[in-house]
Amino acid sequence: MEEGVVRNKIQPVVSPKTSENPGEIKRNSRGFSSWDRRRSGWFLATRMAGERWPASKLQIGTKLDQNGGRKWEIWPVVKIKIKIEHSVFLINQFAVRPLPQMCSIIRKFKDRTDKRTLMLRNGATVLKELIASSHGKYNPYRIFSAKELEIATNNYDGREVIKKCIFHIYKLYKGFWQERLISVLKFDESYSDSAYRYSINNIVYAAQMDHKHILKLIGCCLETPIPILVFEYGEYRTLPERIGLCGNPQPRPQFEPLRLKHRLKIAMDIAHTLAYLHVGFPRPIVFRQVIPSRILFNEENVAKLFDFSLSISIPEGETHITDCLMQPRGYCAPEYVPEYVPEYMRTGVFNEKYDVYTFSAVLLELLTGQGSMDLLHTHGSVRHLIEHLNNYLQNNRFTEIADPIIVQDLSCTEKEHQLQACARLTLECLNESAVDRPTMVDVTKRLRQIYCSL
Repeated sequence: MEEGVVRNKIQPVVSPKTSENPGEIKRNSRGFSSWDRRRSGWFLATRMAGERWPASKLQIGTKLDQNGGRKWEIWPVVKIKIKIEHSVFLINQFAVRPLPQMCSIIRKFKDRTDKRTLMLRNGATVLKELIASSHGKYNPYRIFSAKELEIATNNYDGREVIKKCIFHIYKLYKGFWQERLISVLKFDESYSDSAYRYSINNIVYAAQMDHKHILKLIGCCLETPIPILVFEYGEYRTLPERIGLCGNPQPRPQFEPLRLKHRLKIAMDIAHTLAYLHVGFPRPIVFRQVIPSRILFNEENVAKLFDFSLSISIPEGETHITDCLMQPRGYCAPEYVPEYVPEYMRTGVFNEKYDVYTFSAVLLELLTGQGSMDLLHTHGSVRHLIEHLNNYLQNNRFTEIADPIIVQDLSCTEKEHQLQACARLTLECLNESAVDRPTMVDVTKRLRQIYCSL
């Protein structure tokens, strides 16, 4: 295709052999006129790339191209491609502005084009994954612009951070949009490959959720290299923070100490949420990171499961799925983590029983008031931890390792029995054999029985 380059305007290439009739439109061998080709193709424009060239170094004139048509050129220039539908805008801007402003205009034009490209790419990926995972059944969500979220979070002010990922991959910000508070999840772009996958995963699975104990997705921004997510807002704290861990032993004034019944209610709610993921969809969803830091609490002390970064769906008709494992050691079920495989390369076959095993970490922290990873480091391995717990249970000494707040609440023998029943359930979830572990539906039923008996 011929090229036409001008300084102040872009003109179609004109063949030297024109018709004698001025009103006649010359068509080529394919039946298209010069005007048709100009509207449907690409044109080359010029950019000064920000350099300040003296007028003596700039030249403008015409040259004949290889087909005998004339084209305008200006030297020295850097040529870029611009779609023809925007050419009128650029002509008008170039005609009335000096060269430095021309460069700024083209940069802004490029930014808008980049945002469109990112939005198309991200939108196509999200839609493809949503249809594959949900068969097209998902909750509507709003599309935010990048500018809207910058304004909502005061340009991602560090003082508005609600939560940081323990691996520093993302931050959850407090925002204000249309007279309502929101939570904005922004991934660190330095983790581009993994962060992009995690962001898409969060949109795909959070958009399908309709459960009061799962953080609700409001919308997302697709104009950035890594999509940004927007969730409902609350004064959230994680489970370790709620029970006085993470270097913050003093709970906030509005939070009362967690008694045994409160802790059982939390365990029951999270177990019910996981059961919902396992049986509430045509393709069972394995959450894969049921760790205490993924459980948030709002000002009403309601637990919310959060962060679907590592979640995965089991195909219909299948009982498991094989995928790469990226989770801290200690929260991984043993049958999926062969000891001879390096930690960063571990892979395994996942199904719903994986969540049952990792759910034991939540029960351990609720019952003992200690971090589950701290308990593992103290005893060296899960096997030694199980032996330690069994020893205290068999000798009716579990209160010696239970959280002191719970022990103070044990005003009768019946409550102590319920505490021991919950500890035994924890050990069943920690069973090395996946077949011998209960399902999350069974875990939910047993926790409800224990809770209702208090």
